[in-house]
Amino acid sequence: MAQSVKVNYILNLINTGTQMLFPLITFPYVCRVIEADGIGQVNFFNSIISYISLFTCLGIPMYAIREIARDRNDVVKMNRTATEILLLHSMLTIVGYVIVATLCLLVPKIQVNIPLFLILSLTIFFTAIGCEWFYQGIEDFKYITIRGLIIKTISVILLFIFVKSKADLLYYGCYMVLGVLGGNIFNFLRLRKYIHRENIIFSELHIKRHIKPVLKVFSFSVVTSIYLQLNTVLLGFFKNALAVGYFTAATKVMQMLLQMSSCLGSVMMPRASHLLAENKESEFNNLIQKSYDFTLAIAMPITIGLIFCAPSLITTLCGVKFANSILPSQIIAPIILMVSIANVFGIQVLFPKGKINIVTLSCGIGAIVALVLNLSLTPLFSYIGTAVAYLGAEVTTTVSMYYVGRKYIPIQYFKQSHLNYLLGCAIMALVLFAISRFQLPSFYELVLQGCCGVIVYFLILCLRKDSILMQLFAKMSKC
Repeated sequence: MAQSVKVNYILNLINTGTQMLFPLITFPYVCRVIEADGIGQVNFFNSIISYISLFTCLGIPMYAIREIARDRNDVVKMNRTATEILLLHSMLTIVGYVIVATLCLLVPKIQVNIPLFLILSLTIFFTAIGCEWFYQGIEDFKYITIRGLIIKTISVILLFIFVKSKADLLYYGCYMVLGVLGGNIFNFLRLRKYIHRENIIFSELHIKRHIKPVLKVFSFSVVTSIYLQLNTVLLGFFKNALAVGYFTAATKVMQMLLQMSSCLGSVMMPRASHLLAENKESEFNNLIQKSYDFTLAIAMPITIGLIFCAPSLITTLCGVKFANSILPSQIIAPIILMVSIANVFGIQVLFPKGKINIVTLSCGIGAIVALVLNLSLTPLFSYIGTAVAYLGAEVTTTVSMYYVGRKYIPIQYFKQSHLNYLLGCAIMALVLFAISRFQLPSFYELVLQGCCGVIVYFLILCLRKDSILMQLFAKMSKC
């Protein structure tokens, strides 16, 4: 029995919180030990591995969540669907490792550190056996949260034990893989609880039926990856590992904050797919409107916070050697708002409705913009140009998704409550700017900005009697 969206959101928020907390502990340590060029090399290799993993996944994770969510009330059908998808992914993984071996033999920049490249390539294997899509499809977020917390705790302890200097780059590579995907081993073993052998008749499995719909999702994944991974790849080829390190620090901070505003998407997508499969259109529309309102309430202040807190945040987390990461961090801050809105449009609405072509077209337009801006700006302006290209791609994608798919999106875009968020953000921005003028040590400035920013935004919403906040207070009073 699937739990409520609220319970799933809380569980996913806990999981997301730990995903933010652990990097807040580990990233400052890694920045000081591995330094910018070491981090740059790892992330350059990781970007290449991500492209290989993209082709071996072939759009399976997103497609599989929807299919499992639709079939979860029919155990036999769900078992067969899961087995077919797992077999397809396994075959593609073999092809992926042929590509890995070929790159090791032919690409000089990879031959600089082949052991590190091979360690990072374990991501491909762990992704294949992980079946994270299965647990998201059946909305087993309790297991995902508990497993993630245990694995992250163990991996962080091992990081501090084994990574002591730049010479320990291979150990850091192991942490990058095991810390993120090590728990996938348990995912695979736990499938026995849900997939029963008596429900699987191998002669009746039809792997080919998934290829066409998976390719549609894959085309979406390809165009999205152009501006998610190509930024780092092109920066690494045009410049050097140091430039990649500065850009990585900027994007790392942004992505940690982005998780807070976008974690609702992984909860909403299987639930939205299930509601549409049962023809509960009105419930679906109501759920999406609440999701959009909540997303704006969270993403807008986080975006403003990063713009004004970037100097103290980067210096505190990464050290003064990463001061060059401050400006790109401020440039890409609006991506938090853009991606959060695009997740509502694309992942929560258009994809469950089967309008993946609209999402792909919008991302394709963004990918073209990303490619043009990267080729134009990165050779001249290094990581600053890459940051501008990244922002341009995300803005273009979100705007395109709105214009192309708006007739399918049941959302009231401008409400009175949205003005509350704008007012709260404006006053919060003034407070954060005033605090930055005091020129406090970076840590104390960050703590003061964080506390004051949250309090000011919260008080403004209280004074304006914001609907989301009032509903929350009403439910708390009943407890």
